[in-house]
Amino acid sequence: MYQNLTIASGMAIGIDTVAHQTTLQEKGNTIAVLANGLKHIFPKENKELYQQIIKNGGLVITEYPLEEKAKSKNFLERNRIVSGLALGILVVEATHRSGTSVTAKLATEQGKKVFAIPHEIGDKKGVGTNRLIQNGAKIVTSVKDIMEEFPFLPYHVLPKEKEIKSQKYKKICLNKDYDKIYQLLTEKPTSLNEIYRQSNENMADINNILFMLELEGYIEKTVGGYRCILDKK
Repeated sequence: MYQNLTIASGMAIGIDTVAHQTTLQEKGNTIAVLANGLKHIFPKENKELYQQIIKNGGLVITEYPLEEKAKSKNFLERNRIVSGLALGILVVEATHRSGTSVTAKLATEQGKKVFAIPHEIGDKKGVGTNRLIQNGAKIVTSVKDIMEEFPFLPYHVLPKEKEIKSQKYKKICLNKDYDKIYQLLTEKPTSLNEIYRQSNENMADINNILFMLELEGYIEKTVGGYRCILDKK
């Protein structure tokens, strides 16, 4: 990348995927920190991304044994490594009480700088980022906002032909397997049995998809089941 930074993230569906893919496209360095062993790449949709990172000289690391499968507790444990590797943490989007917000909290405890991209009021994917800004995270509107916090790192001004015009962040499009489950949900809770009945998918796959959708802030688990917390556009 033009600023010669290494991007570390968790290779999850969503922002993590985009961070790794964009870094690879720009010929930069990236590190993926997994919440499982290397024999069980999770999520399976990112197996190709895993291979691309290795092929392009990046790193895929984990503290778990080869055979360890992904567990919900592992993701929070994994986040401390992501923040520990970094000089600073940039939060692009975060729902209320999201895993990303936990990473930002860990970064603060580790003495790392926290940056956040502001969102419109009412945007559920931006509740966490806006709250971080309220609590002292630095607002980021350009790369320079980050680089100026690290005077020992040289800032390279982009040539005019490579200037990046500010754009509203586009939401990640779900792949067809995730979207099939997501489209079954509404603002009212839907039970796991009803999701299984309507989707006719394997229960284990449904649980994995629901877990990732919840982790990424698309849905939430309630007493009556699962419900959407994002507008379907």
